[in-house]
Amino acid sequence: MQISVNYRFLMRTTLTMTLATAVLGVLIIDLLGHHDEMVPLWGRQSMATDLLAFSLVFGGLLCCLVTRLTRKAIEKRKVVPLHWHLKSQTLIDRLPSTVLHRAFMLGLAGVLLATIMLELLNLKHVSRLPYHAYLLLFAMHAVSLAATITVMAVYRALSDRRITPLPAEPQKNKPAF
Repeated sequence: MQISVNYRFLMRTTLTMTLATAVLGVLIIDLLGHHDEMVPLWGRQSMATDLLAFSLVFGGLLCCLVTRLTRKAIEKRKVVPLHWHLKSQTLIDRLPSTVLHRAFMLGLAGVLLATIMLELLNLKHVSRLPYHAYLLLFAMHAVSLAATITVMAVYRALSDRRITPLPAEPQKNKPAF
């Protein structure tokens, strides 16, 4: 059974974005270098600050980038736009139609993911993590953030009403018989 072009595009884009986000996220945290051997859960230089800021910024950037990639793929006819009936609208269809508003909303979704993870750590009474364990946790968060945002952004961009029509075929003069 062959996978449709939309699913192939979604899988390829999601894989690319998750790997790039994980690598960039860990590099940013490592380059900042403001953490000691033990990273606290709360505070100025903590897991909470890193995760919440990263989630908001990268969630928005990922949405903008993925929306642009999807729209270019639609223009080049590499993917097929979705034409859902109004009665079958999903929550993804209710995301804002403008890209910046949508990016902000998906950035907030990333903040929600980070907040849930921080609260789970708090419930487990984790107040500090070793730096290498924190990097692994951060990479896993970056992967889940990128996968979630990418899937939502691709589906929303596929259902945008910005589809450019095919160029019209030139009309040949028909002989008048």
